[in-house]
Amino acid sequence: MLRNKFTGPGKPHGETDPDVLRVLEEGAALVRLTELSRDPIEGAFDYDHMKAIHRHVFQDVYEWAGEERVAPVGQFMNKDGHAYYPAGPALSEAAHAEYAKIAAADFLHDLGPDEFVDELAERWGEVNVIHSFREGNTRTQFAFFSQLAEQAGYEFDTAQFAIGSPLREEFVQARFHGQDTGNNDRLAAVLRQVVVPLDRSGDDLAVDHDLVKSVRKSREAAGYLKFGTQPPVGPPQERAARRSGPSRQSEGYER
Repeated sequence: MLRNKFTGPGKPHGETDPDVLRVLEEGAALVRLTELSRDPIEGAFDYDHMKAIHRHVFQDVYEWAGEERVAPVGQFMNKDGHAYYPAGPALSEAAHAEYAKIAAADFLHDLGPDEFVDELAERWGEVNVIHSFREGNTRTQFAFFSQLAEQAGYEFDTAQFAIGSPLREEFVQARFHGQDTGNNDRLAAVLRQVVVPLDRSGDDLAVDHDLVKSVRKSREAAGYLKFGTQPPVGPPQERAARRSGPSRQSEGYER
């Protein structure tokens, strides 16, 4: 059980029943996610932006909402047989490197549907392996990448991810597959079924071009776009060795 804010008599560290906590957490998070769907958090689609989204979504549940997880240290985190980064400098460095790749890809702007989905799957799959937070990674990622997609002129048909939907389970398994093999093609196949272009003729799309330009300028000045090596330790080294399929680099993409 994780310490939580649902304290009360005899519960100084929060709700102790896991089933009750799950219901309370899901309800509180849903309210905050609904808020974000109407009024997204402005940001540069970097690590701080992802942390701000997590902080908003889980502010009513955990004191550490928005903070990078601090365990396990010195070994990969294992969840359901799948490995994630160990906590500490390796996790932080890997996270900053992955978000820099989003900026390097011009925040996925000016891409056709197939190119967009391929790049989205690559970025989402790699961010998921980092798993920055102790709990709530998937919901936070959905909010983050939904906002990123909208800025790029696309949206998710979220109805296809309804509870009990076969595509919902396939999404989960596709991320595990990418995590274990280093190949995110299966995730791309799922996303290709839910990503649709926004109607550019109306007011649905509001791209903050000034934000995009300023972020690119600041990152270029800081040298963030001049990456080409993986973090010194962590799953990406093993994942890169297991990658299969055509090289994205040969197709004009930068990892």
